[in-house]
Amino acid sequence: MVFPLDDNMWRDTGYLFRACVGIVATPLTLGIVVAYSQIEENLKMRYGIPIRGGRVAPRCIFAESILIVVLRRNQARTEDKAELTEHSLMSLVKILSEYSIDTLICGGISRQERDYLSSRQMEVIDNVACSVDELLDALRSGRIQAGYGLAKSVIEHEAKGVSETTRGTHDNGKIIGSEREKSPEKVDCLSCREKICLRGESCDLVSGYDRMPVPDREIKNMMEASLDISYEKERTLCRLSELIYFCLEMHYQRIGVAYCIDLQEPAETLVRVLRRFFEIYPVCCKVGGIRVVDPLFSSREGIEHDNSPKIACNPEGQAAVLNRLETDLNVVVGICMGADCIFSKYSEAPVTTLFVKDKSLANNPIGAIYSDYYLNEAARTTSHTK
Repeated sequence: MVFPLDDNMWRDTGYLFRACVGIVATPLTLGIVVAYSQIEENLKMRYGIPIRGGRVAPRCIFAESILIVVLRRNQARTEDKAELTEHSLMSLVKILSEYSIDTLICGGISRQERDYLSSRQMEVIDNVACSVDELLDALRSGRIQAGYGLAKSVIEHEAKGVSETTRGTHDNGKIIGSEREKSPEKVDCLSCREKICLRGESCDLVSGYDRMPVPDREIKNMMEASLDISYEKERTLCRLSELIYFCLEMHYQRIGVAYCIDLQEPAETLVRVLRRFFEIYPVCCKVGGIRVVDPLFSSREGIEHDNSPKIACNPEGQAAVLNRLETDLNVVVGICMGADCIFSKYSEAPVTTLFVKDKSLANNPIGAIYSDYYLNEAARTTSHTK
């Protein structure tokens, strides 16, 4: 007896099995069930997701646990959660191997970590920044990709079917860049695997703009000086030495130093060194003595703190002073977050940052990327601002 199997029955393994049970068990019918079950099992994808504070961990090895998610027929199911007891690649790989993970979905990951996982036949979807619930929704809808969550508004627009807007940047009648606007989640050089730019080839991001424009004389000189310093082979220069060599090669004479009062001491040392070569004009962030007005009392006397008035930062004033002095280059030393943006906006001379202020990490902000504690702090900050 031949039992007809329609498409709906093929889509439902359970139904197919029940149908086959209703007929005489033969090697053929049992083989069909077994083969179909194997197909279903092969279509199942297993994901490992490093989690911290209910969100995808900023770094794959700095996570509280690894969430194990199984995806079948657009249905994402949380299978387990394994604690990551040690923040190391080997601990992560051990968990991924134990759960037969096909794909790691994570935030940041180093090239060495990615290469090792690839050698073990594991795929990686990186630069993902979202909550666990958002990630599961993205898996179900097939929207998960490298960079997901970094441009939510664009992703939501695309989910609603909103088309990209046409854009052209014109220069003397020529269109520079892509003729269609690049979606932010697609403009992500970190997730690019080919890196054809490193072979001297152009990618779609600069379509129609595959070679550098002819720069003005100052820009050309800056690029040449920068290349001379970056390709220095005889010695490894510190950033301060690079600054001096750059200014000498550019024939700069008048250098402005826009510094934060919190970094008064290192600014003084810096100025003493630079004055051996150039005319230096240090300008404090408190220039102008603008008092902070207490909004509760509308006082124009300023907020008193330790018997002294609270003085506001004045980055625009710093830029104005250095603009008046017609400096060739302005060096930022520890100006606060946001204030440095204002200073750069109003400075007429080129701006470079030498020292960055970090109150927790001894003015070494890159240290946060390698610290479990500070990554955890950043993740909590993100959750509080939602």
